[in-house]
Amino acid sequence: MKCGERGAMIDDQHVEQELPPLDTLAARLEYLFEKIRPTPEELGDSHEPGRKYTNREIADKINATAGETGVTISAAYIGELRRGVASDPRTSHIRALASVFGVNTGYFVDDAAARRTQEQLTLLSELRRMDVKQVALRQVLTDNGLSATDTQLIEQMVARLRAVAEGAGSGEDGAAPGDRS
Repeated sequence: MKCGERGAMIDDQHVEQELPPLDTLAARLEYLFEKIRPTPEELGDSHEPGRKYTNREIADKINATAGETGVTISAAYIGELRRGVASDPRTSHIRALASVFGVNTGYFVDDAAARRTQEQLTLLSELRRMDVKQVALRQVLTDNGLSATDTQLIEQMVARLRAVAEGAGSGEDGAAPGDRS
């Protein structure tokens, strides 16, 4: 897990190649609940790391800034938005939700903005999951016209070469070091 904007943690346990459709406000909000997690500071010592935010925690974060923003929200209303029972929130609620999750307000109303945010969250997860050098290599290969399949094949070859090299150093693969024909 890694801190994103606003100090929130982003779940990096499952990076999906195919992004799920975000065709409703409920789907977009639920996606944020799935991907953005409380920071260790927010959890303290009493809670399990990596868990999702609760509706109450998000409401409390929004309500904590009510003196500055004038916006309050209930945990029950957030639950209704997540389930699609309520689907036409006030603009101030959209702004508050975007702020608390550290995303652009356009995420909730614009398909292109939602897709960009989704891709950015996926990339952040991938950056943490993989060595940043691999991500840079992928970008260079893509920029040079290689297909996603070719790029994946090269990444697999690099990973296999690393595994062989590590095995050679410890003699784990049964071959003598230097015996690489």
